Amino acid sequence: MAYTIVKSDGTTLTTIADGTINTTSTSLGLPGRNFAGYGASLNTNFAHIVENFADDTPPANPLRGQLWYDTTASLLKVCPSDGEANAAAWETLTATASGGTTSFGEVDVTGDISSNNLTVTNDISASSFSGDSLTISSSANISNASITSADIGTLTTQLITAGSTSSEGTLEGTWTVDGSVGGTALVLEANLNLANGNIILNDANSFFLPNGDPITFSGDYANSNVQAYLPNNTANILAPQIETPILTTGGNTTSGTLTGNWTLSAGSRLQATYADLAERFEADEIYDPGTVVQLGGFKEITAVEYELSDDVFGVVSDTAAYLMNSGAGDNDTHPPVAVTGRVQVKVVGKIKKGQRLVSAGNGMARGAKNYEATAFNTIGRALSDKTTEDEGYIEAIVMIR
Repeated sequence: MAYTIVKSDGTTLTTIADGTINTTSTSLGLPGRNFAGYGASLNTNFAHIVENFADDTPPANPLRGQLWYDTTASLLKVCPSDGEANAAAWETLTATASGGTTSFGEVDVTGDISSNNLTVTNDISASSFSGDSLTISSSANISNASITSADIGTLTTQLITAGSTSSEGTLEGTWTVDGSVGGTALVLEANLNLANGNIILNDANSFFLPNGDPITFSGDYANSNVQAYLPNNTANILAPQIETPILTTGGNTTSGTLTGNWTLSAGSRLQATYADLAERFEADEIYDPGTVVQLGGFKEITAVEYELSDDVFGVVSDTAAYLMNSGAGDNDTHPPVAVTGRVQVKVVGKIKKGQRLVSAGNGMARGAKNYEATAFNTIGRALSDKTTEDEGYIEAIVMIR
């Protein structure tokens, strides 16, 4: 009668005919009923199981969960799936008795490591570690790990990070920076944000600016002198004088605010890269830069309607060197109208440099013909030639009417 061999999960592994031995379904020889050499086969199987198939290659026809002692790596390994012949795919099994010693080789930890005492002499790279005592030799490296709720007497490291420049971290307690005179004790490559509290400096010679220059203070250390040396801080800078070559909001499209009555000292001046002085006025529609406008419509300004209009008021600008009434609205609701200066103007027809510009209707200007220009309808004067009859833009010097 044939033997049917069933695996632990209830599936049938193989059926062995009488008088035969199966050597292809597992790493063992499975004798059938009345097989002549069954005693030798059973003893051989026992020996292989006791030594965990010790060899430099995995056993043939392994089953999932089968143990193999890799004599090359001196490690005990577990078969991950039936028939796995690739030694690198076998999982490494390492263990030791309490207080004993084992060689893990290279181990990837994917879960938590918990123990009463873990001594590491090479490297830890784990998602989490919890234990009563962790001892690391001077040559060890802890990377990509999180150590929480631990008391560390002395920590020697080249980097303490919250994970990235945008991640927040917290230092709690009273900290002392210990550095020798002439060496940099503290270098900040990121922002230092002070929400509350003070920075107490016991030795000013140990602190340096980002460019390497030492910080020298006079008087008592207080907000009036310390915060002036902290770039990008979120607290108010209380200083009688700030000397810096650049005062910026971070970009030419980022808004900033000056509060108070400011005066340029004798010989000082403000310079701008753009050329016109503009003021915001409420418009009845959204107008492109260069549109010629007049007072009227159901708001303050509207596009000029007629040729040679005496109601012409100015030109919409997007290059104001100085913008007045800036808080009245945005460019859609309250476009800037050039009060005076250089500005691009929507025009139609040929125009000569120096020619006076008058309204052409439909929000545009044109070159004035002889005796057409008056003190009331002149928009400005062209600063360049336009040689075509179609619509286009021309730079002109304008003034509000």
